[in-house]
Amino acid sequence: MPSSRFQPSFAAGVLGPGLHGRVDLAKYDVGLRKGKNVFVHAHGGISNRAGTEFVTEVPDSSKLHRLIPFKRDEDENLIMLMGDQTARLIYRGAVVQDGGSDYAFVTPFSSVQLQAVDYVQSVDVMFMAHPDMFPKRMERTGATTWTFADIAIDPNIAAPTGLNVAQNNSGSETYTYKVSPVVDGVEGFPSAEASVVGAQDLDVSGAFNLVTWSGTAEEYNVYREVNGVFGYIGFTTDQSFRDDNFAPDLTTTPVEAAGIFTGPDEYPGKVSLYQQRLVFGGSKLQPETLWMSRIGDFANFTRSRILRDDDRIELDLTGDEVNFIRGMLQLRELLVFSSSGEFSITGPNGALIASNPIQTKFAYSGSREVKPLVVEDTALFVDRTGRSVRDLRYAFEQDGYSGNDLTIFASHFFEGRQIAGWAFVKNPYSIVWAYLDNGKLLSFTYKREHQVWAWTEHDVGGEVESLASVSEGTDDALYLIVRREINGQTKRYVERLHERLVLDSHDAFFVDCGLKYSGAPLQTVSGLGHLEGKTVSALADGFEVTGLVVTGGQVTLPRAASKISVGLPYVSEIETLPPAIQLRDLGDARGRPHKIPSVYIQLEKTRGIKVGPVSGTLSKVIQTPKDLSQREGLFTGLIRQTVPPKWSADGTIRIVQEYPLPMTILGVNPEISIGRSG
Repeated sequence: MPSSRFQPSFAAGVLGPGLHGRVDLAKYDVGLRKGKNVFVHAHGGISNRAGTEFVTEVPDSSKLHRLIPFKRDEDENLIMLMGDQTARLIYRGAVVQDGGSDYAFVTPFSSVQLQAVDYVQSVDVMFMAHPDMFPKRMERTGATTWTFADIAIDPNIAAPTGLNVAQNNSGSETYTYKVSPVVDGVEGFPSAEASVVGAQDLDVSGAFNLVTWSGTAEEYNVYREVNGVFGYIGFTTDQSFRDDNFAPDLTTTPVEAAGIFTGPDEYPGKVSLYQQRLVFGGSKLQPETLWMSRIGDFANFTRSRILRDDDRIELDLTGDEVNFIRGMLQLRELLVFSSSGEFSITGPNGALIASNPIQTKFAYSGSREVKPLVVEDTALFVDRTGRSVRDLRYAFEQDGYSGNDLTIFASHFFEGRQIAGWAFVKNPYSIVWAYLDNGKLLSFTYKREHQVWAWTEHDVGGEVESLASVSEGTDDALYLIVRREINGQTKRYVERLHERLVLDSHDAFFVDCGLKYSGAPLQTVSGLGHLEGKTVSALADGFEVTGLVVTGGQVTLPRAASKISVGLPYVSEIETLPPAIQLRDLGDARGRPHKIPSVYIQLEKTRGIKVGPVSGTLSKVIQTPKDLSQREGLFTGLIRQTVPPKWSADGTIRIVQEYPLPMTILGVNPEISIGRSG
């Protein structure tokens, strides 16, 4: 009995085996049984991923390294290649040079410590936290001038000296004063106190005390003691102050030293920014404590005896179990992800103030120590199991945060594994790239407003150990550290996912750990020492060459070419789910034999694919009468491809791209003949 089922989209990505019977789900109709080395577009189509371009080997392949993005603007974004107490910089696919060699600078982190470093950036300064050391401040002051230092937690302003108080008239009163320096609006620690004894009561008309001191500040705040508390009575730009009986404001007192992060177990492990405050969290001794700097002064964690609104905030997360802080990020509020649940930190009317911080625990998923991501206006985090990704978004209708489990439809990817790291590549495809603790790479297309979340898997021929993304021009670039076995040795390479926009098939780059060449025709391609002994493929002026073995860092093509990409080959493929077809007289087609004589495929900018039933022979799609070596344009449109007819159990279709050429599938419509059961 002939039938058909057109699949117009793949927006659900790969669905796990546990869902292959859920034909009642809307996502079933736009899902896949398999998607390898492909990614899903937000509009529902699916494409093979571009290849990875070799950038450099890490300085010491025997040790772990990490990639951290440093974002300034689209023309100056960098990737920091962090190694064992040293770092290098990568700019647009190349290592930054200084005097003809790789520029490197010293860091305080060992290769073992790197994986636990948390960071947040403010313009040219990056703040870093690790639970084994005092928080650090990394600053860029020039293209090749990068330095580390301990962060300042107390203002470095010289206190006034030589404080002296003289009375105007004698009496029986004692008055005591302190003076604090102020530079650029920041108040430093006060002077030693000074008193005058036998002074006239200031309530008497004409009585006053003259306070004098020495100092170098722009401005000074003057305080007078009342019952053991020093209250603010005024300020001056001079080095003297006449107290004519100003009433001390006991709500404004001199600042006191921070007194935090004083020992090895007191160093915070997490860092973020929120409402002009630098925020640290989670030391070994205080795993559920947050410390926030003064407003607008990241280097100042002081506070007053009587709290001011802009003072340092010290806050413990409260709950019915210990809340080990796993991560923080700023959205509408400061979101804190802990081992037992998710919190929001804010203040009255949204303004966070020291005298009244407000914390709310709004979820109980718990979190792993994987740095949470911001995607548009939504937070993504890895839950405490390490196997589930959840999103969080503020919902005005419920005045709180709500979210979804984003891995529920593809949970098989995470069985027995945990997410080790990830990065969001916004443009042009809105994809989260994640790697697991076994080095496997996954892509996750996420468009919340369209209810698109689609997982696929990728094989780069090695194990991914770190990744990061930065904007490079109008698009974002993904960088990876991949551990490979090369010529019997372990190598760790930095690789960059190549741009995928292909207008001419000769410009295609669909090989891994590869290099590209454009120029005068050549036949021998050199510079391939990083792939010594490996079998590679090449695309040379649109002609695909396989089976080349790198010897002496080079390969020889069958003929000279002017546009060449060469690297490790990979296969991109998709498999559809068994079609859910209802037969008019026989009911559900499940369990009946299926035969597919032909398939209609909607393509976009594609060349060189194969198609057929999963268990049968694949047929090569010939888009023109000429062979693939000719300079033919990429095909966009609907094609009908006949395939060798063979009865199968479920009528699934497999589409494969074996060549280093682009493939984009927008829809599939197999013509299916369904037999009677038994």
